[in-house]
Amino acid sequence: MKKWLIVIILFLGLVTITISQYKPILSGYAKFFTVNNATAGADVIVVLSGGKDTRIPHAINLYSEGFAPRILLTDEKKRNIRFVHLFPTNQEIAQAMIDELEMNIPVMTIPSLKGGATSTFDEAYDLLKFCQKKRFRHLILVTDAFHTRRAYHAFQTVFENTEIRIEMSAASNEIFNENNWWTSDQGISAYVLESIKYPVYLLSSSNVTFIRND
Repeated sequence: MKKWLIVIILFLGLVTITISQYKPILSGYAKFFTVNNATAGADVIVVLSGGKDTRIPHAINLYSEGFAPRILLTDEKKRNIRFVHLFPTNQEIAQAMIDELEMNIPVMTIPSLKGGATSTFDEAYDLLKFCQKKRFRHLILVTDAFHTRRAYHAFQTVFENTEIRIEMSAASNEIFNENNWWTSDQGISAYVLESIKYPVYLLSSSNVTFIRND
């Protein structure tokens, strides 16, 4: 059998295997980005900005399950000052959800060091300053599953020389997850972009101006 024919057969076989196994391959790729290691007994649950409809409800569930006695929110930089009064803040949204559930949860916004965070690194520096003041030693960070590994890296980098324990809790949503993300525009956008953002964060220890909050 000619060599070129063997090569073609092997190539077609590889393509066939890849197509038939695309679901576990794509699921495995997405699961790499998920870090979910929260344990009860934390000083505070911290909700990172972005994904208000997923992250805040998840934090409320963690509170109700006894993971921590309070919730903190990061302060995201406003993108249009002229119309900022037309949109609720993270704290107003969180309080509305808490009221809807008829719960009583201590919640506050972490002061920003630069007028609002524009990246996960900014949020980490804001939280570090706040934790040093409050003497927190155990934190649970809440963000969307696809963002947990990058956020974990950013916070571990910023908190490296402290004794503060950082853990992650991944918030899910009703549109996509690690096992079906390729079936929706939002899922494709989240995971394809994360494959670009995560390596950039690995090469940096501070704010990256072209990557905004998720």
